[in-house]
Parts: sequence; structure tokens; C-alpha cells
Amino acid sequence: MKTKTKGNKYLGIILLIIILVVGAWYLLGNKKKEVHNFDNVNTSATSTSNLNFDPLNFSYDIEGEKITLANGTSTSDIVPGSAEKLETTVFDKPAIGDLNNDKENDSAVLLVQDSGGTGLFYYVVSVMNNAGVIKNTNSIFIGDRIEPISIKIRNGKIELVYIDRNTDEPMSAEPTVRTVKTFEVKGMILQ
Repeated sequence: MKTKTKGNKYLGIILLIIILVVGAWYLLGNKKKEVHNFDNVNTSATSTSNLNFDPLNFSYDIEGEKITLANGTSTSDIVPGSAEKLETTVFDKPAIGDLNNDKENDSAVLLVQDSGGTGLFYYVVSVMNNAGVIKNTNSIFIGDRIEPISIKIRNGKIELVYIDRNTDEPMSAEPTVRTVKTFEVKGMILQ
């Protein structure tokens, strides 16, 4: 009788360890999928209805590749015919405002790309409305696994606030450094 009880005790401990290991693996493996909402987006406008184009249904150029979004998302094969997918999404909401002082609303978008690995790659891009001619600018790589806080158009410039790591920290380190970057459009070039 003692042997059976002892065996059940060890079986219970082994099952508990397996459950804990699987649970930890699941939580850590899916941590990169966490998405943080912006706290205070778009001080100049709150809706894309103020635009005569829709930045959530638009084509963007990311590192030489054309990405066409439908409802803020695009999924494509990493390699044609591959099971591995590249998902590109608009992070939170586009910022709206005038980026070239022509009294027309333009848009700034933070795009995130997920290829299924450990990285989440963030890019900022703008869409310009030049007298009814709608065109996107180049994209600028922001970082991998950052934590965006806000994107705004303020005084003709894009202001991006996010949490990053120190340059000497590994990618496995939790982002802790508040970073503010501004970008402007000069002759259809985002810089």
C-alpha cells in the first residue's frame, strides 16, 4: 500500500512539473505577441474620416518590398509557397495632420512586421496628400521589440515616443529607456 501511495505522489509531482514547464514555455513563447496600446494618439485628429484616403487600406514600401494592407493588415509568404508568413500590421491608429504645410491632412503610420520568429520590427512611414495626389514616403526602421507609446503629428513633424533598450543591452533585455524621435518630410523623403 505504501508503494502505491509513494508512486502516486511521484506521479503527481511529475505531472505538476510538466504543467509548469509547458505553461512557462507557452507564456514566454507568446510574450513577443503582446501589444501595448498607445496612450495618447493623434492630438490633431482622431479619425481617418478627416482624410481623402485610408491609411489602413494602402500600399507601403518597407525595405524595397511593397506591402498592401487591407483593414490594417497584410499577410504574405516569406518565401513563395512557404508555410512561414510575414504579417504586417498598423500599430494602433494612424496619426493625422499636415506634414508639408499645404493645409491638407497627411498621415503617419507605425507598422510592425512579424515573421513568426522572436523579432517584431517597427517602421514609421507617412502618406502624403499633395493636392489630391496620394503617395507614401519611404519607411524608416525604428527597432526590434520596442514598446511604442504614441505617434503624433505635431507642428508639421512626426513625433514617435517609445521604450527601447540601451545600445549595450541584449535583445533579451526588457526595454526601459524612454525614447522620443521626430521625423519630417522633405520633398517626399521621410527623414
